[in-house]
Amino acid sequence: MKKIKLLFFVLTLILLLPACGTQSVVVSGLPSSSEAASSAAQSSASSTAVSSASSLNESASSASTSSTSASNTPSSSAPTSSAQSVVSKLLSSSSKTIQMSSSLPPAAAPKKAQPAPMPAVTAKMPQASGTNVFSKNSASVDYSNAAQGYIMVKYSGSANIKVLVYFNGGSSYYQYNISGNGVYVTLPLQSGSGSYKVRFMENVGGNSYAELCATELNASVTSSGYTLYPNQYVNYTRSSAAVAKAKSLCAQATNNTEKVNAIYKFVTSTIRYDYDKASSVKSGYLPNVDSTLSSKKGICFDYAALMATMLRSQGIPTKLVIGNTTAGYHAWNEVYISSWKRYDATFAAAGQTAGSYTPEKYY
Repeated sequence: MKKIKLLFFVLTLILLLPACGTQSVVVSGLPSSSEAASSAAQSSASSTAVSSASSLNESASSASTSSTSASNTPSSSAPTSSAQSVVSKLLSSSSKTIQMSSSLPPAAAPKKAQPAPMPAVTAKMPQASGTNVFSKNSASVDYSNAAQGYIMVKYSGSANIKVLVYFNGGSSYYQYNISGNGVYVTLPLQSGSGSYKVRFMENVGGNSYAELCATELNASVTSSGYTLYPNQYVNYTRSSAAVAKAKSLCAQATNNTEKVNAIYKFVTSTIRYDYDKASSVKSGYLPNVDSTLSSKKGICFDYAALMATMLRSQGIPTKLVIGNTTAGYHAWNEVYISSWKRYDATFAAAGQTAGSYTPEKYY
């Protein structure tokens, strides 16, 4: 629209310029520029030959007047030429573009303060406090810290013993193999608050077992329970190499998400699947997390135990899960970061997925 208005103005100017051209007017009694020059020249000349000079001056004056009138006669083509020049310049200037640089306000800012690393975490360890203990036939159950989500059991004897743990009177149970060395073993109360029955079963031949002794206890599990402690399946101490490695990996972490990412990245990029072990592993096998760390290889059970060890030792609730997947019988982890999330380090290390997951047991 602006360009149309400009063109209209220029066209109007072209039409009006010829009519408005300046006409020269000769005013009698006033000397023209050439007459003034002639007069000045005469005044500086000698006073001799006055009559002759006067005669010549009159002729010059007449010629000058004639010349001035001719030179001041307007030319009909001059205004048109001048207007065209103006139009050309206007059109030429309007068609040019100018690159304008963006003008941002000054906004120099100091560096943001970096969040400080989280305080160092001391791995939680189970304790057989001796406050609440059941003992019979060389078998013992210390449930003093059942509120923390675990009990501790031991057996001193020569029999082949299995411990069965039932929840709320149900028929399903968790089964554990216990040696007769008299050393306490930590078992998780993975079902949370409720009533538990603990049975010591003695082998009486073949695959047959008979109850040696049993006890019942009630547990009011608080906080994260067993998911922050070692147990028979996720077995470690504060001096374990896996605990030290986790501490090193998480030294600069500012939150639990960074801790999980650091440990998960380490396990999936360092540990490789042991196909030979998978083809020869025997029933009752339990992971050794420090052995997995040093050999840098293992089966899915080893991956999951190592992940659980490193994360639990850093104060992050973690479950070792055993169940079925599309790929077969498998072990993986569930980690709590605002909610429970599945982490499968075994298949992630190979850039694959196990498909669908159906959990059966938690440790």
